[in-house]
Amino acid sequence: MEDPWKVAVVSSSLDKRQDVAEILFRLGIDAICVSTVDEFREIPGREDFGLVFCDRQMKDGDYRDVLPAAASTPRNPRVVMMSEFHNPEDYQRAKRLGLFDVIPSPCRSSDIEWMIIQARRASRKELLRSSPELPMFHKTARTGS
Repeated sequence: MEDPWKVAVVSSSLDKRQDVAEILFRLGIDAICVSTVDEFREIPGREDFGLVFCDRQMKDGDYRDVLPAAASTPRNPRVVMMSEFHNPEDYQRAKRLGLFDVIPSPCRSSDIEWMIIQARRASRKELLRSSPELPMFHKTARTGS
């Protein structure tokens, strides 16, 4: 059974927060939505977040302010920006700063779902790398029929 995994949506746009929260709800995930970076920093239980969707720009900052706020938690959630990049250099710069990925805005359900899948995979890989005892299979286990 997978441990609790929360998703945050940081956007100054009420419509965008509602749209993304509705997509997440249809996927069985309750989102915590906030309109500013400061509100994101003050969310109780932030250590349980596995993924954060944010705008390129909010009223009190931008995605570069969300990155350290997310990284300050033990789980170090993946941050996905909801925006368009007009050139590949901006995208690469954002990735170097620690952004997990970028999806187009307005967000499509398939993009949101794909980011959840990718973030969960990345979290599992990290967990396996950090675990000193990986599951061992008995040498007599059959590998197929």
